[in-house]
Amino acid sequence: METIQDELARIYADRELNRIDLLRGCAAARAAGLYQEEIAQRLQISQAEVSRILRKIKNFPELLDETPREVILDFHAEKIAHDVMLEKLKNWQYTFTQDAEPNNPEGALTGGSWDEIVDAFHRDLIDMEDYQEILQAVQRSVASS
Repeated sequence: METIQDELARIYADRELNRIDLLRGCAAARAAGLYQEEIAQRLQISQAEVSRILRKIKNFPELLDETPREVILDFHAEKIAHDVMLEKLKNWQYTFTQDAEPNNPEGALTGGSWDEIVDAFHRDLIDMEDYQEILQAVQRSVASS
């Protein structure tokens, strides 16, 4: 039986995955030669919104890449099974937070993909058992490199 927390996680996951699908759909449609007006008409959104989406993708093309967060959302949206999620996350090639300017001790940090695992844990999208299993796999991978 689904708990209210599970239901809310599924609703959140569906909403976020729809947002990602919208970005990818606009990018694919534009790459296929569709004009902004046609994309807008087919998606039932304004041409200005399509323009904003395409500009965002142009400035941040990494938004189209699959991420650990998306894998976790796929699980909560019931697109993949729990064991599939865990295997993907345990085998992910993570990046880690670093100094944006190594010579500037007061400089900004750049996030890494591992931050998405920590964030998912804090948002209760993965539990402590999953977090520890992923962490152990990552530690083994780093130790063997």
